Amino acid sequence: MTRPIAALVALVLLAAACGDDGAPGASPDEPSVTQGDGEQPDAEPDPQPDVDGEDAAGTEDEPADLTATDTGVTESAIRVGVVFPDTSVIGRDPGDLEAKFQVMVDSINDAGGIHGRDLEMTFHGANPLDPLSFDEACVDLVDDVQVFAAVGLFPLTTADCYGALNDTIVISAFDISPDQMASYTAPGITVLPHAARLVDARVAALVDGGVLSEGMKIAVHGADRAAAAHEQYLTALDAAGIDVVSDTVGLQTGEDQLALEAELQTLTEVWQSSDAEAVLASTPLNSQALLIAYNNSAIDLPILLPEGPGVSPSLLQDQFGLDLTPFENATALVEGVDQATKYETGQDGVRECVDRFQTATGEDVALDESRNNLAPTIMACQVFEIFAQIATAAGPELTTESFAEAAESFGPIEVTDLRAASTGPDKFDLSDTAGVIAVFNPETVQFEAVE
Repeated sequence: MTRPIAALVALVLLAAACGDDGAPGASPDEPSVTQGDGEQPDAEPDPQPDVDGEDAAGTEDEPADLTATDTGVTESAIRVGVVFPDTSVIGRDPGDLEAKFQVMVDSINDAGGIHGRDLEMTFHGANPLDPLSFDEACVDLVDDVQVFAAVGLFPLTTADCYGALNDTIVISAFDISPDQMASYTAPGITVLPHAARLVDARVAALVDGGVLSEGMKIAVHGADRAAAAHEQYLTALDAAGIDVVSDTVGLQTGEDQLALEAELQTLTEVWQSSDAEAVLASTPLNSQALLIAYNNSAIDLPILLPEGPGVSPSLLQDQFGLDLTPFENATALVEGVDQATKYETGQDGVRECVDRFQTATGEDVALDESRNNLAPTIMACQVFEIFAQIATAAGPELTTESFAEAAESFGPIEVTDLRAASTGPDKFDLSDTAGVIAVFNPETVQFEAVE
């Protein structure tokens, strides 16, 4: 490998559901403040406020006089922290990320804000190779700026500083695990589905697609940080008649490099000696670990990625020198329609999100591999759509408690790039999409849905 495995902590920032790229690139040396103008599947979502205009959040039946209701909520504004990784340190250029969030917030404020209050942002671009930089951003936003909520792209456990330690709402385009959420005293909301909730559906999809069959021998590998999802995979596979001949849980990419290399060497020997017919990763965190293991050994068993590849294969290849050949013998579950196709066909609000940004800034959002700015543009739309809809439902007397109550009772919610999404009691992971079977195309360097 050409770079340390430890640097793969940055790759988690680019993960999974939002497609090929994900980590933003704007990187101010100091936080900047701007204001206002400067399944269940198949469920029909209730009409939500149009953040672009006429029926915007909170424009009807507003109280004559708003008052301060909570930390970060004044009579005229709601202070929100926006956090994202500065991926310029790993050679990515997703365009002007601050502008992506700014355009989204401007559209909300221009339409009346949230019950008459403007959203006011403070930006922090954190170093993805230095987790402490995310903690420093949290301290500034919570203690100095005193935000009501933090939104953006929070890798690994960096959202915990808000939800678990500082009673602050956090909304992330990246994963927040069930264990993390259980420790939070304020709502922690993720765009991505919790693996455990969709495991049964994903195993069924692999069986229906002929990838798994009754009596098939499988080695299942998981991460210690996602133990609950791993156990549910074991249960679902057993219920489907799959013979789990090896059950391993280990370190994830981004942890101790030497320990991870040694562990993977041992695990490849375990998988090969178990008489397994394939190796299944029970979490997207381990799809990268499997690729590293295969790069460093002679193992050639098929790889199954029901949680998707986790990180853009092109990034694994171009920035970290990993050989993607093992993916040519892999099967993944993906949403089925990539973001570029959704833009071209006008699906799931992707075109509206991208066009709004392009019109406001003049930045060209690439629908191919020539630039890395499509996914982060969509992520910026997602987190503020979620915040605006739930904060509006919470009413003019906006508090952390009223926001939590609104999230618990909201139900189906409209979010760019999600075919189906919802919140509810004990459900703050939004996506309700299980995925479809995909295989790796070495020419496009991505997993593509099987027709």
